[in-house]
Amino acid sequence: MNRITAHFLASRGASWTRSACAALATSVALLALAACGGSDDDVDRGPTTIELQAKLNGLYWDARASRLYLTDDDAGVNAIKTWDGDKGFSVVYPLPAMAADQRATLGQLTRGADGNLYATRFGFGSYGTVVAVPSTGSSFNLMGLDGARRRIGITPTADGKLIDGWFRGSGSGPSGVISELTVGAAGLAGERDLVTGLSKPAGVAVVGDQLFVSDQGTGQLLAYSLAAVRAQPATAKDGRVVASFTTADGLDLMTAASDGTLYFGGSGGTLYVVSPNGAVKTLANGWPGIRGVALDAANRRLFVAVTAARADGPASIRIVPLD
Repeated sequence: MNRITAHFLASRGASWTRSACAALATSVALLALAACGGSDDDVDRGPTTIELQAKLNGLYWDARASRLYLTDDDAGVNAIKTWDGDKGFSVVYPLPAMAADQRATLGQLTRGADGNLYATRFGFGSYGTVVAVPSTGSSFNLMGLDGARRRIGITPTADGKLIDGWFRGSGSGPSGVISELTVGAAGLAGERDLVTGLSKPAGVAVVGDQLFVSDQGTGQLLAYSLAAVRAQPATAKDGRVVASFTTADGLDLMTAASDGTLYFGGSGGTLYVVSPNGAVKTLANGWPGIRGVALDAANRRLFVAVTAARADGPASIRIVPLD
């Protein structure tokens, strides 16, 4: 069974450093985590740290099934896993095999209106794509997509479409783009550009008509009218600046609440929440690095994929309680 530890902090506002976690771990017994579902009385709202040997990227919380999905692109794994509380982690969907000279490099994970899970594959400018994962049958790479596009974020819209973000390699200028992804019969897909001229779009989220983009290359969190960019494609400079960060924050994958509150972190190791009016609050800092985040709105908690502190060490999923 994977090692599962719970680290309880003296106060929610404290910085969660690796040294503090190590000290707390010596004094906290092994915790049998409550199942993800159920009432507020039997749900682990955290603060909790769940360690596992994995290379974590995207997270997706399935509210209907009370289950957390995660992408693991560690060498030899290349799969979507689930976490079911005290049942631990399980590999539920192996993903399409990679060639010997390719890496899994998975990004965001979400569910489409068709019931399929979708995960981006970065691909380093030659084999980038989006992976479709039906509930029954084998997963498959979507066909017809440009392999040179380095995709990171993907999110659904209220009208059943998918939005993804991508960029090209260094030396190609501000090549970041937000596209609308259409999946047709037999896995044939296409992308229509909605926003161009971004640097390195990492996180994308849609709430109603608002399209939110975190641009890792500039540190800006931008917003657009989805209806407007569908009618007339926009550029990076047309976006409304919701909040600004530094490039050292390394903004990464993002999730949103129904009211437009945004949650995300980055390689800088700080976990942020941005309110609909643009107010920025730090939920935690001092972590090694943050990739995906997932919101369990019913139980007021956030799941955060935290990178390993050292190359041979475990990654972790942190459960963060929300007020």
